[in-house]
Parts: sequence; C-alpha cells; structure tokens
Amino acid sequence: MNRVISLEGTWRFCSKKDRQWKEGKVPGCVQLDLMALGELGDPFYRLNEVEFHKLEEEEWIYRKEFEWNDVLPVPGKVYLVFEGIDTLADVYMNGHHLGRAENMFIPYRFDVGNILRAGLNEVEVHFDSPIRTIRAMERNSPVSLRGGSEIGRPYVRKAQYSYGWDWGPRIAQVGLWRPVYLEVIETAKIRYPFFETRRIDKEGAFVATGAEIEMVVRDDGKAVSYDEMEAFVEILYDGKIVVSDKASIDRFRGKLQISWQGVIEKPALWYPNGMGQQPLYEVKLRLMYNGKTVDEHSFCTGIRTVRLIRERDEEGESFIFEINGEKVFAKGANWIPADSLLPRLTEEDYYYYIKVARDANMNMLRIWGGGIYEHPAFYEACDRMGIMVWQDFMYACAQYPDQFDWFQRLAEVEAEHVVKSLRIHPSIVLWCGNNENNWGFHSWWGNGVPKYLGNYIYQEILPRVCAENDPSRPYWVSSPYGGEDPNSMAEGDRHSWTVWSGWADYKEYLNDTGRFLSEFGFQAMPCLKTIYSFTQPEDRHPLSPVMLSHNKMVCGTERLVRFMIAKAGFPRDFRSFVYLTQFIQAEAIKTGVEHWRTRKFKTAGTLYWQINDCWPVASWSCIDYQRRKKGLYYYTKKFFHNILVVPKYKEGRIFIHAVNDTLNELDAQVRVTAYALDGTKKGEMYMKTVLLPNSASVVGSIKPEELGIGYRRVVMPVDAGSTTFPVEENGELLDTVLFVELVADGQSVKNYLVFDAFRNLELKEPNVSCAVKGNRIELVSDKPAFGVFLETQQDVELSDNCVILEPGVPCVVEASGEPGDVKVIDITRMITKLY
Repeated sequence: MNRVISLEGTWRFCSKKDRQWKEGKVPGCVQLDLMALGELGDPFYRLNEVEFHKLEEEEWIYRKEFEWNDVLPVPGKVYLVFEGIDTLADVYMNGHHLGRAENMFIPYRFDVGNILRAGLNEVEVHFDSPIRTIRAMERNSPVSLRGGSEIGRPYVRKAQYSYGWDWGPRIAQVGLWRPVYLEVIETAKIRYPFFETRRIDKEGAFVATGAEIEMVVRDDGKAVSYDEMEAFVEILYDGKIVVSDKASIDRFRGKLQISWQGVIEKPALWYPNGMGQQPLYEVKLRLMYNGKTVDEHSFCTGIRTVRLIRERDEEGESFIFEINGEKVFAKGANWIPADSLLPRLTEEDYYYYIKVARDANMNMLRIWGGGIYEHPAFYEACDRMGIMVWQDFMYACAQYPDQFDWFQRLAEVEAEHVVKSLRIHPSIVLWCGNNENNWGFHSWWGNGVPKYLGNYIYQEILPRVCAENDPSRPYWVSSPYGGEDPNSMAEGDRHSWTVWSGWADYKEYLNDTGRFLSEFGFQAMPCLKTIYSFTQPEDRHPLSPVMLSHNKMVCGTERLVRFMIAKAGFPRDFRSFVYLTQFIQAEAIKTGVEHWRTRKFKTAGTLYWQINDCWPVASWSCIDYQRRKKGLYYYTKKFFHNILVVPKYKEGRIFIHAVNDTLNELDAQVRVTAYALDGTKKGEMYMKTVLLPNSASVVGSIKPEELGIGYRRVVMPVDAGSTTFPVEENGELLDTVLFVELVADGQSVKNYLVFDAFRNLELKEPNVSCAVKGNRIELVSDKPAFGVFLETQQDVELSDNCVILEPGVPCVVEASGEPGDVKVIDITRMITKLY
C-alpha cells in the first residue's frame, strides 16, 4: 500500500546574508520562526509592523535532515511533496537541484527515488526575496501593469494581500506554509476525486463519481498496465451502504480515471443553511491490481444541484442562485484570510468562523480573490453547516501579465489543481475569475475589453478549465461583472461603494437596485478589549499614530468621523468613539440589507464586506481579529433571519414589509406600536397576514395618525443636492419610534423605525436596568433605548448585544459562561450627552 512519511516539525533556517543557522518549524514561515526565537516582536502590537518590512529584502534557506532506511518498492516511486511553498524558491535534495517553485497556491512534487540514499538525507529550500525578485520582473517587463502600491505583485502567484491592503498590514510571508512529506507509491495512486449530481427526479438522484489514477512509471519508461486494474465504489449514508458496485477504468482527456454513474434512490438532499438540512454521503473508492488493494480514498459530499438563473426582466437580467430547483436569496459576507501569518490558523479556527456565520443566519461566504484558496477544513465546515461558497480565483485589483506564455502556464496549472481539489464540496456553488479587475478595465484604467492584462485568463483559461473539470457549477468572469458597465445595477453582481468609499450617506443604499450585492460595507473600530491588546494608554485616541496605522484605508478615520457626526454627533471620549462607530456600522448595513431583502428576487443576494479580519484593525468586519463580535454581528443575526419584518416610511405612510425565506406558507400576526421617546405609548395596531413561501410582500400600510402620531411644525435643514435648505417637517416624528413584531411559525421577530438621524431625534435618557443571574442577563428600559451594549468582565459569547429596547419589555441575553461584572453601554444616553 501507499504511504506518507511526514517531514514536518523542526527544520533549520538561516538568512543567506549571515548564514547563522537557527531552529524553525514547518509548516511555518520565517516571520513566525523569528518571533518564536524572540528576534521579532508581535507585528500587530503598536507600530511593530515596520520591523517586518525590513525582512522583505532578505533571502532565506530552510534545511531538513532525515533518515531513510526503507527499501524502495519495485516498480514504485517516492516523491518529495510540498503542499505549499511561499513563494519563489529552489528545492534541493542531497545537493541535487529538484526544481523551482513559483506559486504558493499549488503543491510541488519531485521524484526523488534515484536521489534518496540509505541513511542521512538532506533537503534544502532556497527562498528568493519576495520583493526584489518581483520588482526586477516588473522593471524588465515590456508592459507596464497596474497593481496598487506594490506594482510588482501581479508577477508572482502569491497571496496578494500580503503586500498590504486597505484592511491589512504589509507582511510578505516567506516559508513552507503547508505540510511537507515523502509520498511512497507502490503501483498506483487515486487523486482528484469528483462527485457530480446530474439531475434529481422522482426516480432519485442521478450521480457520477470517480477520480483520476496516477500510474507508476518504471525507470524503463513503461507504466504499470491498467488492464489488470479493478476499481470499486461504495456510497454510504448514515453509516449504511446505499451503493456498492464495480466502477470502470478508462481514459478521459488523456488521463486514466475511475468512473461510476448511477441512481441513488430517495436521496437526502443538501440545502443551504435555513432552507433545509446538510446530509453528507461518504464515498469510498478502492483500486485493486492483481487481486490486491493498491490504494483507497474516501471523502464526504452532498447531493444537490446548482444553477445560476440569468433571465431578462423589466429591470435588466436576474442573478439568482437555485439549489435543488429552489431559488435562494444569498445572505452572507466576504471572507478574507483570517491571519496575516497563515500557518497559525488551525482546523478549529475554521470551524469556529463557519459556525459563527451559520449562527448569524448566513448562507453564503465569498472567498475574496486577493487571499488564498482556503484550507480543506474551511470547505468541510461549509459542507457541514450549509454555507454556500462563492469561490474567487486569486486575482485582485490589478492587471496581470498573461501575454506571456509562462504566466499562462502558471495560471492553467493553478486553476486545474484548485478546481479538481475542491470540486467534491457541495458548498461551492460558483467559480469566479477575479476580484474587480474587469471593473478596473472599464472604469479605472481605461482598457475597455483587453485581450490580455489578465483578461485572457478570465475569458479563456478559467472557463475552459472549469468546463473540463467541473461542468456542474457555473463560472462567472469577475466580481463585479455584468452588462456594458461591469458594475451595473441592471445585471450581474455589483460592488456598491458609493456609501463609505464615496462618502455618501448610507441612506443611498435605498437607491441601489443591484441584482446581487457581492460587496458593500461600512467600517467600525474593533472592540475595546482588542484595542487595549495592541496599544498603550497614550495610543488610545482616534488620531494617534498607532490607531491611524491600524486603519489601513486612506482617510478611513476621517470617514468614521464624518458618518458619526452625520448620524450621532461628536464623540466625547475614545470609548464613545469606539461604540458609536460600531452602532453606526450596524445601522448602515441593516439599512442596505433590509432594502435589498424586501426586493427579493429582483435583488437576490447581499454579501457584505466583510466577516473577519487578518489582524486587529478598524475595518468593515463584523468580528474583529481576536474574535470579539461587533454590534454588526448581532444585527446580522436579526436582518438575516429567515423571517424578517421591515417598517418603512414613504410619502406620508408607514409600510410594513415581510420576508419569508422558508419554503412553507406561514400564518403571521403583526403588532405595530408607536412610542414617544419618553416612553409614553402613542398608539398600537395589529394585523394578520399570510406569508407565501420564499417571497417578500407588503403586508399593510398605516397613516401616522392611526398610531396616534400628531403633527407639530419644526424647521429642519434638508440636503437638496448641492446645498441645504430649511424646510418644514413634522416634529412629532422626531419624538416617535415604532416597534414592530411579527409572529409566525412559533417565532417572534422584531424591528423598529425612527424617522430621522439619531442626532436629530428628541431623545431622552433611558434608565436601563441590568440583572445578572448565572449565565442569564436581563435588560429592561423605561424609555426607548438604542444600541445597548454589554461589556462583560470575562470573555464570553453572548446570544445578543447592541440591542434595541422597547419600553418595559425585557430583553434576555444568554452568556456562554459566567460573565463576571457586566457594564451597560447605552448609545442613547451617549448621544444625548454629546452636545
């Protein structure tokens, strides 16, 4: 049988400049090794990032000595395998040059059967500088490419964010970042399995499965004959065998493969989170030669179909995901690498983040194209928890040198490996060519529709590789993409950055009729405890060098201040600044999501930027680097709930919208209560309705006077485009909040509506009581209270936070453990004291 011999653990490394050998760890990187030795500090602490920039010019050697006393199989082979080399490096064994690595995203396998020797062996990996090499390539290139602040980065197949982004530090990681091992193959090896659901009907699920076979080639150049090979497939569900059959072995596109197709009766179908369950089948493949098992491979997968519905309509063209024949409104966020030092991440980290996404009622994550193809545990967790994956290929915000044959080859090898490695995962529902590059051709760089600059990869190489190796999933050229303008509202997917990047008020989301919002976002500060971990007391000011360095967007802090003043007023201290940014971020994204969800399926998806961080930073994330949840996370649980109620005020009437993402018709009752901001109830109404399956509707409209809201003349300045004018408004609306509750299917969902920016409301200071009993925290307020945060002494998970309190109605928050002392941070009280 085949076997693997790990070469992980302790290696030696040195800089080529000083040849001072030190102990390092593989998987790992130079930066982590120097940190472990105490030669570098924490790059995230204060301004330590600059110390890591000094490593960029260095070249490094990693060395491993190991004993080999095995007898080589005949006619077997031994390969030295690197699952991830970051990035430009030459590999040697026992003084022999095995080859060169040029791509951190693919494995490298070297035949070392004739180089291995009995006893002591030595492997060396010589790393080039990740900066000097690419700058030399850029200088010598006959074309000039656009690629952000580091113009050489498009020339290297390395995680593009490592050269710095508007949410991440510049840490150009170098090292063996994924496992290293010897792979011994005696006769043949099963590689790159596949599983495809071709259709589902009353007879069952018609599926196909199999894998490629790598045959050992002997030293005389002849392969082991496959005429005497046999292959078998077993498919199990819940531990019971549902298929046990012989598979065929044949050639397909010049490669030997196992293949089987047939029907699985009464299949258990895989659905996204919130639409159904995520049953997984185990597929076992076995390869036999001369009556003996020579290799086995098993994997878990799901039965489901996926389709991207693009049909003309009155607004342009739809962009709707369909799973098992059911339309799905995509609810989720964008995913970036969860650390700037990737080898620190564990399988447990990935399962944590995907669970957090599931618990927030998300059903999709987009893996952004400037990071990495993720660890297998990421996709496995998505499979198990019903999180659909929009998978970008790793090209982002740059022009790429695909006019060169060598770069085309790199791109094709990478794409083929990625698609064939990930195609067994039911969670992956889309391959996407790049992030924002086609938008850049059109709107930033003036290229129109170029033949090259990366476009040959997106338009020719990637769609062909996907069609050949994974025909069951749709391929999409870019994000955003669709129409003459790639960032059109009328078709395709859209990145909506007029708000935040364009400085526009977040009310502008209400004018955006994009068909699928694959990016939009709003910044906030990380949580206070996280800030304390990377600062000294003197740093805790929005304009300190440390805090400015921990917001990587140009004018990011200025935008935080601009929106804070527009919505709440001037902060009175640093604590106020932090909490107000989180509250306003949550309100902004809520405004957009609720608008787009009530347009279901004219708009068919909202993926906000972003779920996570790679270091502690002011950013668009809902969870900061130290896994502390911002206010936006708790809002997300509510505005992505399967049942949503949204009150809107338009043209003198209050409209109650409802969204039902379940596949069932639901009887519902709605309560609408109007309060003065001192807590006095003005009026209340009830209505009954039926929510149709997988739909959005207006369940009723109300005149303000029907809720006891009178009229009182006030004059307010109003934005009139290029200037402001004082106009008459109803002052009673400035002293009113609506609380709306919808009860359906045994669940209660709530929402609220205010009629102007918080700074303009006639807010009254609420008295919020907080009672802690074990892991249970109960909040009650005498007046409407907005953005009530809980600060706990212990780092515990909370079921809710940044809550909106209806007068006299208890709000219960469950903690994952004893919270210790609990402090209430009340945004309403904060706003009333800002002037």
